Amino acid sequence: MKWLTAIYLFILGLIVFLADQREYQPLFRRVREMPYGDKLGHLVLMGLFSFLLNTALECRTLRILKIELLRGSLIVALVVTLEEFSQLFIRYRSFDPVDLLFDYLGIFSFGLLAYHLKRRRRYRAGAHPQL
Repeated sequence: MKWLTAIYLFILGLIVFLADQREYQPLFRRVREMPYGDKLGHLVLMGLFSFLLNTALECRTLRILKIELLRGSLIVALVVTLEEFSQLFIRYRSFDPVDLLFDYLGIFSFGLLAYHLKRRRRYRAGAHPQL
């Protein structure tokens, strides 16, 4: 799973790089022209990133203020937040808080899916989860 996560991260990095270049803007125009295409893209792309990273990290958690949070989801949320805010400084990109909202929705929902699938595998294997 770690290799798949690394490959996916490379693909995401390539998408971000291309989106930052003016000459590649026509590639992204079709997505933006589809109703909710851009928002759905944010949800699915970041959601899959969260799912893969949480799975690779075996859904390890971190306790913050008595709340258990998935480490992978926290890492993805931090990276995505920094990337979205970096668009304020890139000429051919535009910061959109709604894009960030859809990123977070994907991160949370797909992270939760990874967590539940892990618990289900543990339960079926006979090791009852303690989380």
